[in-house]
Order: sequence, then C-alpha cells, then structure tokens
Amino acid sequence: MKLSNTATYIALVISFTFLITNCVGTEKEQEQKESEMMGDDHENMMGEGMMGNNEMRDEEMRKAMMSGEMGESMMGDMRNIHQLLTNHEKIQRRVETLDNGVKTWTESNDPELVPVIQTHVRQMKERVENNRPIRQMDPLFREIFEHADEIEMQIENTEKGIFVLETSDNAQVVKLIQQHAQRAVSEFVEQGMSRAMEPTPLPDGYEQ
Repeated sequence: MKLSNTATYIALVISFTFLITNCVGTEKEQEQKESEMMGDDHENMMGEGMMGNNEMRDEEMRKAMMSGEMGESMMGDMRNIHQLLTNHEKIQRRVETLDNGVKTWTESNDPELVPVIQTHVRQMKERVENNRPIRQMDPLFREIFEHADEIEMQIENTEKGIFVLETSDNAQVVKLIQQHAQRAVSEFVEQGMSRAMEPTPLPDGYEQ
C-alpha cells in the first residue's frame, strides 16, 4: 500500500528523531566505548563528553521541528541520506589530500544510486553555502558550520557519481575538511547506518 505524503513525513520525522537520540547511545555505553577507544583524553578529543548531553539533543530536535527544518527541505535531505546509508556497500569512494583541502570521488555502479549521490552532494553544498547546519550533535559537523564561510566547494558530476574539490585558506579549517572527508563521509560509506549513529572526533591538532 502506498503511503500518503503525511504518513511518509511522519515516518521520516520518527527516523530523524531516532538518529538524533541514538547518536551516542546511553551514557553508560558511551563512557565504556570512549574509554576503550580513546582512553582518558576522550572528553577533550570529542568535546562536551561526546555530545551525550540530553538537553543539547532535545534542543536540536526542537529547533529543527519548530524552525521549519523538518519541512520539505530536510525531508528531502533525509530521504537521500537514508537511501545512501542503507546502500552504502554499493558506493565507492576515493579521497586525495591536498595542502589546502581534499579532492573526493564518490561513485556507484548502481544507476539508481548515481543521481542520489549527486543530489545529496548538491544539497550539502547548498547547506554549507547558506550556513544551514545539519547533524549538529556531531562535534565535527558543528565546527564545520561555524566556519562555513571559509569553505570553498566545487563539484562536477562524473559518469557514476560526483567529484568534489573542497578547500580553505584557513589551515585550521583545512583540518576540518580533511577530517570530514576521511573520518566522516568515508566511514559512512564503509559502515553505513551504524557509523552514522556515532559522532566524529575533531582532528588532531585542531585549535578551536
């Protein structure tokens, strides 16, 4: 049975809520995971205790729903993100590090995923250019949008996906760009939804 637009909207809101509230799991699980993965310095590395703060997650959700961010624009973004995460094993990605940023190629042999990849990258480029943050429970994404006006993105469709040149004149922002390419997006492609539930650490040597 085909879902109505209202039902689809509600389902995506529930899915988005799930992603937000389960980003870091329970505090106990997160503390154990942090200790195993990063030792005693995990709070400094991730910032604000891996964003396990319930008030901050609630505030992000409230702002998204009340400001219109849960409207058609966000729903369109979330549909594409969900499709890419659930089909991550069909996506290939290559990252080339530059002195001032990165070059990336994100592609798929599945013709149905090619336009989804291309649309998603354009959506995210528009968010950076218009400083419309997404995934603000993640310390890396939060910091990227704090410096959105210092990021330059050039994109070009390829036969199987998209090429991105992302650069900055600010050496600290370059670290954010490279961390986003290597530790965020590439890991999303490798691991899918489970990785999307986890925050991304700020890069080593980054100065806020």
